[in-house]
Amino acid sequence: MTDHSILNQTLPKLPFEEEAHLITRVLKFFGAFSPRAIGTAINAQYITENLVDLSDAQLAEIGIDRTGIAAYAAKTAGLLDR
Repeated sequence: MTDHSILNQTLPKLPFEEEAHLITRVLKFFGAFSPRAIGTAINAQYITENLVDLSDAQLAEIGIDRTGIAAYAAKTAGLLDR
């Protein structure tokens, strides 16, 4: 019978291979997901700053009260319902 184990050789583990995979995942996170999330959070902050300056009557016209400003800003900016 022929020994085929020589055909299934795996490469040896390289030093710091697991750490390199972790660094790659972190870089992918900050390169792809993070800029979009940060931009959305900045939009929510901008909306919040503008709504805080409105009077209670103006907020009522929009359909929110002062305690709902943060939730309204997060939903409008797209932070919620993803």
